[in-house]
Amino acid sequence: MAEPEREPLDAVVIGAGPAGLFAAWSLATGGARVALLEAGGDMRQSLCPKVSVRMRGRTVRAAEKFRLQCNRCDCLTGLGGAAFHFDTNLGYVSGLSQSKIENDGRGGFRTYSGLERTLGDFGRAAASVQEVYRLMYRFGLQPPRAAEHHAAGCGTVPANAVPSSFALADDALSQAVTVDDALGMVDGLLDDALGHGLRLHLRTRAESVSRLDDGGWLVRTADAEFRARNVVVAVGKLGLGWVRGLLDQNAVAYRPSGRVDVGVRLETTRELAAPLTASCQNPKFTFLNEGGEAVRTFCVCEGGRIMQYAFQDTVVLDGQHCLTTPTERTNFGIVTSVEVPPGGDGTQHALDFGRRATTAGRGLPVVQPLIELLGRGSCADRPGTSLVRVCWTDLNPVLGPRRVADIAAMVDRLEEVAPGLVGPRTVVAAPVVERLFPAIELSGDMESSAPGLYFVGDCSSKIIGVTYGASTGLAAAAAVLRG
Repeated sequence: MAEPEREPLDAVVIGAGPAGLFAAWSLATGGARVALLEAGGDMRQSLCPKVSVRMRGRTVRAAEKFRLQCNRCDCLTGLGGAAFHFDTNLGYVSGLSQSKIENDGRGGFRTYSGLERTLGDFGRAAASVQEVYRLMYRFGLQPPRAAEHHAAGCGTVPANAVPSSFALADDALSQAVTVDDALGMVDGLLDDALGHGLRLHLRTRAESVSRLDDGGWLVRTADAEFRARNVVVAVGKLGLGWVRGLLDQNAVAYRPSGRVDVGVRLETTRELAAPLTASCQNPKFTFLNEGGEAVRTFCVCEGGRIMQYAFQDTVVLDGQHCLTTPTERTNFGIVTSVEVPPGGDGTQHALDFGRRATTAGRGLPVVQPLIELLGRGSCADRPGTSLVRVCWTDLNPVLGPRRVADIAAMVDRLEEVAPGLVGPRTVVAAPVVERLFPAIELSGDMESSAPGLYFVGDCSSKIIGVTYGASTGLAAAAAVLRG
């Protein structure tokens, strides 16, 4: 094992997804001595080992059509993280909106932004998102043309445009980005950071993070050690188990998550879903169920596909935008922010949900026609789905009556917007799980109760998403630079 350097680094960043990349760039260009550790390889190398990708300079032909045929995608590591390995939607171009709701305890609801709560102030959160976009445009992302967004506005959909049964409908302006665009942008950001002294270590997995006697930190990999005054943990969902161990080993203050998102992905024809995406690319519709839990649409992928990947001992679904090779289908999540009873653990609740689906599907996603799930009819022929290997079976035992009721209430509301959605051409696929990490106690700068140890992006337990993740990376970096 290589000897650690005599002079500690200012910071080690673990994980090169959006949060880690922006944190490392900000630290390096701010004059810090920083190392970025990424378990995967270069972005081009990690796109997909099963497809021959043609390269022309910085342009890579879209591979997601082939990659999504994998039974379980296992190439979600690498520069850019899972976020930039597919065409995706970044969100919030014109301004941050409060697109989430929760029970206010008085029979009503309140709206909020996850990033607002994470950073402690709405103005700060909105400014941070704008800074992320400014940097993305600087490094090669092309600003959107108004026509690409169906002349959408920013904020909430006019009250007369959606059924009154929704507590909130949000059509905040979004920005799409293709894999080709992301490659160029990541190249530009990394070139600038490397030019300012960033030490990039690919195919280097952090095995442990421990406190040193002098108050600094020691990060161990299989063949090296890094001493640093600060550590920024920026691993994605796949790092859940490792992060839970890290928290316990370093006595970081946290509690079991009390709220977790579980649900399904609904897939139908692009034609039937068109009214839902007429105002913007990723509309968000939300209501409170009878238990006061928020039920919402999530990650609308117009002309997209559903992908599956291995997570812990389960299979998990996600939606993918296919901007360069669109399909004739649209899919989106329907998730419930489940309030876990006192003494419960949201992480365990979500994993158990995923395991029920994986068991029912014998290792494959479980798919069922929507009308059969709701008991409103049967399909002589199975509806089409972008998933290739699935198990067609009854989802009721997997979801349970409360989640089925949430899905029914959501699609009945959406039926008023998109007539025909509840019909023989719509399928439901499970499982979908989000926001799995324990509730870590963090400052508005993303610092944990262990001084100098920061958690950003997905693993912060506070937010998910590209722009949100990048914003938290910038916040942590700014705190480290202030010393």
